[in-house]
Amino acid sequence: MQRYVKACLAAWMLMVSVCTFAATQEQLAQQQLQQNVDAVLSVARDKSLNEQQRISQIERYADQYLDYERISALAVGLPWRQFTAQQRQDFSAAFKNMIVRIYAHSALMGASNATVKVLPKVVNQGNNKLETFTEIVSASDKHYTVGYQMYYSNGVFKIYNFRVNGTSLVTVYRNQFDQLIQQQGIDATIAQLREKGLGKVQMKK
Repeated sequence: MQRYVKACLAAWMLMVSVCTFAATQEQLAQQQLQQNVDAVLSVARDKSLNEQQRISQIERYADQYLDYERISALAVGLPWRQFTAQQRQDFSAAFKNMIVRIYAHSALMGASNATVKVLPKVVNQGNNKLETFTEIVSASDKHYTVGYQMYYSNGVFKIYNFRVNGTSLVTVYRNQFDQLIQQQGIDATIAQLREKGLGKVQMKK
């Protein structure tokens, strides 16, 4: 009987420690997201900086928290396995530059007048992955819920995907990349990304 009680106590303590760890991770994820939102909005609304300076500062800040290679791998899908290490590096750099180029201006202009609220919601997706959320209300009163899918690594939550009103950024690009790679090959796809990129995808409102 004594052994049984000890075993139950041990199991209970282990369960509590795991739950406490998960709760702490969720709290840390929300704290980091709030920090990220505050930092980006501060730069976006800084009238002493011109547009290019603001874009550059936000890009440097985002580099600390976005896993561009993982974002690229998800956007490409299965063909990513065929990429060499150098091709993966080149593709990730080109994809990042394309995203910054086609979204930065509109994002900055929208952020300067938008209301951004970190929502009290965290979805634990298992395997060290979480999704946190913000609600964005534009100057024209359009509402967007943005999900940030992230994983914990070396004291930082790294973002590997965004979902706007449930639509995944990497998913909407996957068909385009799949078609390009089949038609032109990997190196030609990377070259196109460097030169002109892809069209801007429309996320659901």
